[in-house]
Amino acid sequence: MKKIKTFQLPPHNLNPFFFLLVLFLFTSCETDPVTDDTSQSLTTDLSKAPRSSDKMNTFYGPAKQLGDGVLRSQVVMRHDGTPVSIGLRISEKVLAGLPDEERNIRLDLSNKMEGMAFDHIDFGWNPHGHEPPGIYDVPHFDIHFYMISVDYQNSITVSSDAEILPPPSFWPATYFPTPGFVPNMGKHWLSGLADELQEGGVFTRTFIYGSYAGEFHFYEPMITLAYLQEKGNEQIAIPQPAEFQRTGLYYPTTYSINYDAVKKEYLITLENLVLR
Repeated sequence: MKKIKTFQLPPHNLNPFFFLLVLFLFTSCETDPVTDDTSQSLTTDLSKAPRSSDKMNTFYGPAKQLGDGVLRSQVVMRHDGTPVSIGLRISEKVLAGLPDEERNIRLDLSNKMEGMAFDHIDFGWNPHGHEPPGIYDVPHFDIHFYMISVDYQNSITVSSDAEILPPPSFWPATYFPTPGFVPNMGKHWLSGLADELQEGGVFTRTFIYGSYAGEFHFYEPMITLAYLQEKGNEQIAIPQPAEFQRTGLYYPTTYSINYDAVKKEYLITLENLVLR
């Protein structure tokens, strides 16, 4: 049986402030798009005689430059309007020539996106990682999928509002809130079953939720540079809450980290969407 690394996780009804977790505030860095095609459609047939509901369109947001490459958001939808996935493509060249300072790049979504819970994506690069030491202090990427507008995100500045937690029925299974909050982000929530929190566990990739003023408002895959450089393919289940605060929208139940050897791109997606 695995042991929790240096501490015991509390149940949800106890004070969770058993260790200090401070996540650095990323400085937003907007860059000009490097391509003119802010949205393009790509149709893929899944069978020789596909039904219209089985055909898919892929829509891209404006490309942004980082390192020696580019990254851009991606939304996949069926022809009948049902959303399939949301994510981003990162060219392999991004990993070459990464800067030695923190960077945060906002990725807008295609205006073709409908029915999903998300508004925009913030892609953060942490060349030296962040606290706590021994867990997240390695080079990694923080990828925030926000369910709120940029204006609302910029208003996340009141520490007391960050301490207003969502009702327990909306807490994702196995998750607990960490102390404090990060301005323009919110309070971060970790899974008690995350590999890096177990005795002898190592951070390679993990999944974080975020909340503010009583609502969950972002999903965050956090992935090390070393893990991406392995060019593997993995699909991971996302722990779900018993209830959802915003209904009538599609929410992901898994996330994937893949390498496309043909296009020489990394693809990180939230997928297997379910209407809540």
